[in-house]
Amino acid sequence: MKSNNFIKQIIGKTVDTIYQVDYNENKANDNYLPWTFFITFTEYDKFIEIEGDFDGDHIKINLNQLSELNQKLKKNDLRNEPHLWQVYKVKENESLGKLLNKPILKCEYGIEKDEFIINENKVKGQKEVFTFIRFYYEKSFLTIFEGGCGLSVSNDKNIKLNFEETFDKYLEE
Repeated sequence: MKSNNFIKQIIGKTVDTIYQVDYNENKANDNYLPWTFFITFTEYDKFIEIEGDFDGDHIKINLNQLSELNQKLKKNDLRNEPHLWQVYKVKENESLGKLLNKPILKCEYGIEKDEFIINENKVKGQKEVFTFIRFYYEKSFLTIFEGGCGLSVSNDKNIKLNFEETFDKYLEE
């Protein structure tokens, strides 16, 4: 499968910095979840970009050259424009911050099936579309998935992901 080639590349890499693209840093008063995460790794010349998709059911995951990071951060940091995206560094005390300075031991992820049935209707899938990604580190894990209004992060192994019958799960170690 073509999709997981880049996921194999991050196994064993240590998370260095995580950026989130969001409306404001005051999460208690923020109606929207982060829309994009950028995850860099120590001693690795690539970073992962995870973006919530427009339909609320999928995420986009890309592995990019580290040389592209500053351009992507600058493009998304509209700090002087009210009510537009801004870039924030994720802090260690946040859910996603638990990955900081930890090596990724394995990744589990969901990819939409070629075909599935919903309400007795046969539906064609998009085989290269991701539904979630779960990073395992130390003796724990975090799952990133589309939460309706952006990306959600959870450490609940039994998290209810949207339309679980529509995707296959894979594990890379």
